[in-house]
Amino acid sequence: MRTWFWAWVIVAVAIAAVSALMRDRYSAPWAVGAAAAAGLEALRVDPAWQWLAFLALSSVVFVAANRRRYVGRHVRGAGGAEDR
Repeated sequence: MRTWFWAWVIVAVAIAAVSALMRDRYSAPWAVGAAAAAGLEALRVDPAWQWLAFLALSSVVFVAANRRRYVGRHVRGAGGAEDR
């Protein structure tokens, strides 16, 4: 394997470990992106595409994972002044 493969694997494992130890779910999607980039490196894809996959996939997974947990404060019926 080439150097970039091991670099991506180390980044993915490091981010996943830190995310698990600190219970930080905001950084976990970046481990997914790094793992995907490592897979592309194993397939001998150009490094520019690896970086693009890392950024794009990480961003999509980040938004998808955190959008579901978002709870708006100013929603009607949330026990605010409008309900009184």
